[in-house]
Amino acid sequence: MENNVENEILLYDPIFAKKPPEGWEDSEKGGFFGKAATKKGLFILFLVLAIGFSLLLSFRSLNKKKFSYDDHGGGYRLSEFNGTDADNILRVDFVIGEDGKADPEKPVTAVRNYAVCCNETLDFIFIGRSVTDLEYNCFYYCTNLKAVFVDEENPVYTAVDGVLYRRDMTEIILHPIKNSEYRAALALGLTAPADDASCGAFLKEMDRLFPEDAENMPEEAQKAMAETGGVYSIPGTVAEVAPFCFSYCDKLTRIDLPEGLKSVGQMGFFKCASLESIRLPDGLESIGADGLSYCGKLDYIFVPASVKTIGHHAFYGCLGVKEIDLAAIDESMVETGEEWLPKQSERSIKNVPAVYGAERRDG
Repeated sequence: MENNVENEILLYDPIFAKKPPEGWEDSEKGGFFGKAATKKGLFILFLVLAIGFSLLLSFRSLNKKKFSYDDHGGGYRLSEFNGTDADNILRVDFVIGEDGKADPEKPVTAVRNYAVCCNETLDFIFIGRSVTDLEYNCFYYCTNLKAVFVDEENPVYTAVDGVLYRRDMTEIILHPIKNSEYRAALALGLTAPADDASCGAFLKEMDRLFPEDAENMPEEAQKAMAETGGVYSIPGTVAEVAPFCFSYCDKLTRIDLPEGLKSVGQMGFFKCASLESIRLPDGLESIGADGLSYCGKLDYIFVPASVKTIGHHAFYGCLGVKEIDLAAIDESMVETGEEWLPKQSERSIKNVPAVYGAERRDG
């Protein structure tokens, strides 16, 4: 028997074994979905549902509390912060009540993952002495954040020039996205703010030095950015770069890693778009997923023999790199995740080559 399926007008997906029930075909002669009145009714129903869903989201957004907390080991954990455009300073020390006042009887001891997420207005965060558990991405993608300050009596954390560290300086936890400008301002003689009043004065001067239009940046500020703000040297005591630590720090052109560094966490240097130079030191053991992905201005990467694991997409999007040099003799010496190599270009489906048994060319 001849197969005439090619001559039929299929009114159903041929992957299924049978046609849909009679009357459901979309045809000009009248199936359920072919009737004009039915189509109009469905469109109106869809429109009503869409408007209702939008109003529900708007209502929920308007009724969100600015601060939400949950119990955490004898204290309280900041679980969510919904600031307004007027909120540019966040203090994490005591529970803030609905009256906007801090309750000294309710210490905050932790901040949850993504509690302060994708915030565009915060300039400064102050961490109190009772806070001993900051989950790694609790301040994720705060695009205007310039500095984090930590109470001197905090037993777990500290800050240096607005950069957050573990108290013993063995782990760097967060380099705020706008910290380059902050450190450049310090280099120009500005005094680090300590309270709300001094924060306001500091920000006013920063607005003069670092206007939104970079072309109007004073020459002194341009020099400070090139010599101080764009370069960051991690102290020699640091063994770990925490996950998300330098994510989106697009003003950094060079990051100096210490010889004792052991690990780069997930998204540790994610989208450092201006980064031109970074030397992975001998002794480094692991590079997390997306560790250096989308660092598009890097043109050379050497992976020392000490590195045993490289996470997925570790160098993805590093389009300036033409090959990845590895000291390891062959691929069996390094455990790698999927798509860990960069593509040859944005449109290419091929990866750049991994060259094993290579020698370091950057000194």
